[in-house]
Amino acid sequence: MRAVVLAAAALAGLGCPWAGGSARREVVPERVDPLVLPVNGTPPDGALILAAIFPTLGRYAASGIQSLQGARLAVEDVNRRGGIHGRPLALVELRTGSYFVDARAAAELATAANALAIVGSNSSELSMAVAEEAEEDGIVQISNVSTAQDLTWDPRTGRNRPFVFRVCSSDDVMGELLASFARDRLGARRAAVLYEVGRTYSANLARSFIHRFRDPAAGRVVEEFYYLALETDFRPQLARIKEFHPDVVFLPGSFTDATLVAAQAARLRLRPTLLGADAWSNPLLFSQGAPPGDAYFVDHCSPPAEFNRRFRAAFDAEAQGCRAVLAYDAVLAIATGLRALGPLPPEALGRDLAATRRRLRDAVARADVDGATGHIRFDRHGDSRRGVALYAVEKGPGGRPQMLVRGWLGEP
Repeated sequence: MRAVVLAAAALAGLGCPWAGGSARREVVPERVDPLVLPVNGTPPDGALILAAIFPTLGRYAASGIQSLQGARLAVEDVNRRGGIHGRPLALVELRTGSYFVDARAAAELATAANALAIVGSNSSELSMAVAEEAEEDGIVQISNVSTAQDLTWDPRTGRNRPFVFRVCSSDDVMGELLASFARDRLGARRAAVLYEVGRTYSANLARSFIHRFRDPAAGRVVEEFYYLALETDFRPQLARIKEFHPDVVFLPGSFTDATLVAAQAARLRLRPTLLGADAWSNPLLFSQGAPPGDAYFVDHCSPPAEFNRRFRAAFDAEAQGCRAVLAYDAVLAIATGLRALGPLPPEALGRDLAATRRRLRDAVARADVDGATGHIRFDRHGDSRRGVALYAVEKGPGGRPQMLVRGWLGEP
């Protein structure tokens, strides 16, 4: 529990997992101590405690805040319908920084606070830190948008993490489906892949796409191109890509990278079809102008209009992509598992808590969940393989790019 001790010491007013108060921290370039903000309020007696671990500070904060808000809406809905066998759900919000030690400390705090399960985190880096603690402590973790293939299982060894689940597709699945789309729907034969060196998300997507697309015997070839973190001038790579004459260019990076690449490609008169993945899901995509040719990307869902309306009314903000609605569905998956356990006696939440957590793990693994984004069922690795939504980027009013759903790739 060393991270719990570090987190508690670093936070003023955090005398116990439910302590209120505020914390002031000195901002330093490099942190060693974990950053977990104090939790306000105490769960009601007899409540079923669910921990939400998401960053609200740092590089992943925007996604983390929306994820947390989606989890709140789900808990509200479960409790509005009577809770679970008469017991309310209580959401303990463990808001962190965007560093893996922060997430790990929060996971230890969740275990110490008698949480039955954890929702989070959004970044694969943070979710992996949570997963290590979840497995060690025997507590269910469900991530909403963490895509690293080895979060739930290691494909090289076949080793599963039995307590770790996700309600989104993995990098491997997204890369495979995009390669199939480029090959079978677009008729592409030459693909350039421009990805960020050192970023696991970008490299994993690139590897999956290349593996599924490349087939010299069938006339399909791939050329790889690279860039470094924080690089903003892509003209040298784009000049070499132009010489390759690709049908498609796959950009498995952020929406900011894709926006810069598109603008610079237009100036070089490079007009292949651009492809991207879920990191493109942002209203600022191509804010410097529409891409020079066709552009498509995939995301984990197509958020229902009713959910978006409710999110807007609750938080006076727009839900961006699938982060909030899939956090909502992660909570519903845990609630479905809890209902399957039947009424829980007091000792199930006390001295027998470890056994209850194991029973919940088995119930979640078997659960059929009717989520806001559709039916969810986990495979033997803890992944929900439901395919991805296909978006096209098209010119809207005034020439501004707009993102429109154009179908579904993979299993419905």
